[in-house]
Amino acid sequence: MKSKADVRKFLLLTTQRSGSTYIRLWLNSHPLVRCHSEIFLRPYGAADGFKIYCEESKYRRFINSMYGWRRFTRLGRFTRVPFKFFMKRIVDRFIDKLYNDPSFSAPWENVADEFYFKYHPRVKLDQEKVVGFQLMYDQLDDYCSLQDWIADQKVLIIHLIRQNALKMLLSRLMAEKTGDFQTISNKSAHTKIILDQQRVLKQLNAIVSEQEKMRKRFPGNPYLEITYEQFFYNYPEEAKRIFHFLNLENNKTGFPDLKKINPESLKDLIDNYEEIANLLHGTPYHKFLE
Repeated sequence: MKSKADVRKFLLLTTQRSGSTYIRLWLNSHPLVRCHSEIFLRPYGAADGFKIYCEESKYRRFINSMYGWRRFTRLGRFTRVPFKFFMKRIVDRFIDKLYNDPSFSAPWENVADEFYFKYHPRVKLDQEKVVGFQLMYDQLDDYCSLQDWIADQKVLIIHLIRQNALKMLLSRLMAEKTGDFQTISNKSAHTKIILDQQRVLKQLNAIVSEQEKMRKRFPGNPYLEITYEQFFYNYPEEAKRIFHFLNLENNKTGFPDLKKINPESLKDLIDNYEEIANLLHGTPYHKFLE
């Protein structure tokens, strides 16, 4: 397919429970932006996803079932070669369709709609100037050829992090406990978590280390780091920064019908708050407590 040279490519690079669904839907409300969800998430079943693309062809389905697993990148040379060759071709063709095929499905905008996963025509087709998708850290490892494409194409990277690693950890644990992964406003639940004192420091270290690793992952790419907290606390300036980075005019964008991630006080979220406060005292993570 012929490339649309005037379309700017970008990624919303982040990890689970960072508030990325909110930011994605906010970006997608801009008239010149098309921002897809986690299209490389393995169980993602919407029409714009890589999984559905592979299932449309026996060949792609077979290759994805054989080589579309992270473990193949860790095995010997004779397994890495077919992994990189076959999967790279499929991933590259999928990305080509994403950016250049006018019949490619629009991203979903309302997960509360029971038909959100169905095909949706692109009503902003002639206006699209900036096109991208959410990409989680672990999906870079699942599909290693993505890293080459991102670097070669000099894709714009918006790196979304949460400053408060403790709240991110709590959000992940609450999502696992409640099954509410989309933070839809009408599914809000008041849930308390007991943090494992033997594991919490290791878990926080892993979150912070992962963020730092991703800061250095694409040194040659245009890069903008934003935080979930600053997006809400200083919205006008953060919106201006994001639109400037994408070379777009500041626009009145819509706000998604999603609730903020764990807006309550940490004392109301952590069942063993005092024990955790004592554990974190004197560590770099004590600042995350309220």
